[in-house]
Amino acid sequence: MPGSSARADRTVTISGIGLVTPAGIGAEANWERIRSGVSAAATDPELAGLAVDFSCRVPGFDANALLGRRTAWRLDRFVQLAIVAARQAVADAGLDRETWDSTRVGVVIGNSLGGTATAEAQHRTYYGGAPDEVSALMIPMAMVNMVAGYVAMDLGVHGPSLVTATACASGASALGVARDWLAGGVCDIVVAGGTESAISPATLTGLSRMGALSARRDDPAAASRPFAADRDGFVAAEGAGVLVLER
Repeated sequence: MPGSSARADRTVTISGIGLVTPAGIGAEANWERIRSGVSAAATDPELAGLAVDFSCRVPGFDANALLGRRTAWRLDRFVQLAIVAARQAVADAGLDRETWDSTRVGVVIGNSLGGTATAEAQHRTYYGGAPDEVSALMIPMAMVNMVAGYVAMDLGVHGPSLVTATACASGASALGVARDWLAGGVCDIVVAGGTESAISPATLTGLSRMGALSARRDDPAAASRPFAADRDGFVAAEGAGVLVLER
């Protein structure tokens, strides 16, 4: 059939998956939590006193244990989550980072808000009268575009790297870009997905003020109801999901 070989060349396979979400760390833990039907939304002590004081956080995430203290301390949480998920995905795909052609491996990660917790903490230091104590790592920790670079460095990847920032569609946009890289012959393998960890007081106050967040403080577990007629907003969460895509 004319053109059939060209179409075959555009076929993309998902060979690995990594998940670090409020449902658990790892694909198996996530699947079991999803099957249980138990919500991850709960009152959040770090949001005490705010109009919306609940969220969905990743349980038991120990960045020092998973990444090493020296690496973890210089990365915002949204990058930490992405690196752990990317490592899982590569391992799940059965790829050997020592033998792949790193120049043919790309990284594209979606993110919307960057390191808001880092930015807020450093702003408090600055406006608290201690500008000399502002971290020299503030900017690289907070910038949205740094996450793909950090993932690429962690994996030893030397192909193209990119961050897509299209709000709630950032992760989906990343998969689209990854597919184009593979179909166009730019890469043989792409590590692609999304990450977010923007549960910080000022950010959630802004989202609450614009009416984006659910205000069901009396029942956080039932607050996320996107298809219900009486939905009143979304529940802030964090997490990372990464796939390995191959031609």
